[in-house]
Amino acid sequence: MVRRLVRAALIVLAAAAPARAQETTEPPEVMRAYDMENAGRYREAALLFRTALGRSGGSGALLGLERAYAELQTSDSLLPVLDSLIASRPREPLYRSVQLRTLQILRRDDQLRAAFDRWTRELPRDPTPYREYARILIAMGQPVRADSIVQLSRRTLGNARDLEFETAQLRAAQGQWTASAGAWRNALADAPYLASAASYALAPTPAATRDSVRQLLHSTATLGARRALAELELAWGRPQDAWEALRDVAPDSATAAAWADFGERALTEERFPLARAALGAALRVHRTPELALRAATAALRSGAPAEVLTLLPLNDAGGEPDRLVRDYLPLHVAALSALGRAPEAEALVTKYDRVLAPGQHARLSRELANAYVRAGDLVRARAALGTGPDADSSDAAGWLALYEGRLADARLLLRNAREPGPELAFALGIVSRTRGEDGAALGAAFLALARGDTATAAARFTEAADRHVEAAPALLLAAARLRAARGDDAGAVTLWTRIVGTAPDAPEAAEAELEWARTLRRRGDRAGAIAHLEHLILSAPQSALLPQARRELDLVRAAVPTP
Repeated sequence: MVRRLVRAALIVLAAAAPARAQETTEPPEVMRAYDMENAGRYREAALLFRTALGRSGGSGALLGLERAYAELQTSDSLLPVLDSLIASRPREPLYRSVQLRTLQILRRDDQLRAAFDRWTRELPRDPTPYREYARILIAMGQPVRADSIVQLSRRTLGNARDLEFETAQLRAAQGQWTASAGAWRNALADAPYLASAASYALAPTPAATRDSVRQLLHSTATLGARRALAELELAWGRPQDAWEALRDVAPDSATAAAWADFGERALTEERFPLARAALGAALRVHRTPELALRAATAALRSGAPAEVLTLLPLNDAGGEPDRLVRDYLPLHVAALSALGRAPEAEALVTKYDRVLAPGQHARLSRELANAYVRAGDLVRARAALGTGPDADSSDAAGWLALYEGRLADARLLLRNAREPGPELAFALGIVSRTRGEDGAALGAAFLALARGDTATAAARFTEAADRHVEAAPALLLAAARLRAARGDDAGAVTLWTRIVGTAPDAPEAAEAELEWARTLRRRGDRAGAIAHLEHLILSAPQSALLPQARRELDLVRAAVPTP
């Protein structure tokens, strides 16, 4: 229990203290004591810390001795040492802070209050004792007593400006969320490093009060307040608003670091458009090779491959061939592939072929094959893929098998694809429901889709539905989506009608009827839309689309004039 209390107190103090570089080297005794402490040899560490403290009175030795005594459950041994240190240097705040903390850990409340009173008497205009005592009380879960100390500081010193951090923590502990946000805003103006502490304290804010907290933190464009707000928005499930909170902060090195951190988090969470925006903003302020690489990766993953070529020029790799082939070249080949510029991608691989390791060559060959596959050029895709076991088991080989109508191979290879995505999920959702090995019509549909010929793809999916009855609802729905995207509402309605009429129990029937109702609503046929939505709600009570259907029904009914 004692060890837990001292750790809690140290955490609060660390959160409130600005990071400072250690410019002095610790004495040898302290360094040896650290080794003993890390090894769990606390008694030996305490002896070394005590020796070093007697010689220099340094902070590292004192804090180390505090930790060692806490582990040994002998914190009371620290009190006489502190009495001597305070007597020799009464204006040193660290000695008195450790004294307050030690007395609280030992649960000597009367002595704790006496030590605080003595500190305020000896240094009557110093806000430090109020701040340190309030922090300790907050860490120990005593907000009422902490509040009394903040109020005492206000009466004695005339204000509590130096206790904004403590006030913010205190108001949060009391559930006064708006008051806490205001105090955090003030504290963060001079201490932006407290942003994480602020977001952690304010995260439990009830939904009804969050807009007030947002307004307070957004009212200033300082980095600390906006970073705290961004972290809060992420915690509250609003990542786009999190970036909006950060994006208009004045650009400088600290802001760029915050943008880069946000972008890295977004990239890790696969929020690629946000990562692209944040990393790109950071790169415009402070360009580094690592940041350029991450920004280019985000651009590619968010569907903006053209930006890769400008964010990460090949000549930026300079005279580092390893960096070029490891980092730059794969991104450029992938970007050119996504842009439909497969010949340029192939020329690039050929140019650097002599410096590629075998594994790199195989990966880039698969990317080239994918590029030609996307272009619908199966001959060049197979040529780029080459031969051998690795080539025959690649993602590109799976797509080739699908385009050529070899369904058994397509099922196996695509199921084990290394690069999942919406296109792969769509293809797997269909081929996994088909039977047999011959899928020429289905392959032609996917090949037309890869070439961007959506009209032909819709016709081929409809044709494939006649040959693969077991997957007909999914194939017809794919065709209907393509026709709707082209603005062919009549063709889409024909297909939706067929799905609902011939396969009412299929999962695709719910989506078909929902889209049919939406089309009718857009046409102004409210009665028809209501009929289909009501039928959907009654006939498919387990459908995941039911919430959307109910919202759509509410919209349609709200638009019907009352008699």
